[in-house]
Amino acid sequence: MYAIIDQDEKIALDPYNGIIAQMDEEHVLANLAVVSDRIDTLEAVAGDLMLSLDPNTTPLISYPNREGIYLNLGKITNLVYGLILGLLISAIALYILYGGDL
Repeated sequence: MYAIIDQDEKIALDPYNGIIAQMDEEHVLANLAVVSDRIDTLEAVAGDLMLSLDPNTTPLISYPNREGIYLNLGKITNLVYGLILGLLISAIALYILYGGDL
């Protein structure tokens, strides 16, 4: 597989070894194994992203017996957001009640 640099002069670049040379139109080789591997990896990641919407699934790269990790992480995240929001509202309410004379 090579990248065509100049179509008129038939010059191409071989990306595997970085050689720029004249293109041989009779022996065009296309090695799509590398591209196929990357597409398979991308499909696996996209599938994992879609499965992450179900809280009972596990991530693609995870230790065994971690079912329901998304559900637990969601609960912890909501707890932290609730605490932060509650403290912020309490601080604003105290500031309004006491007029900043603390």
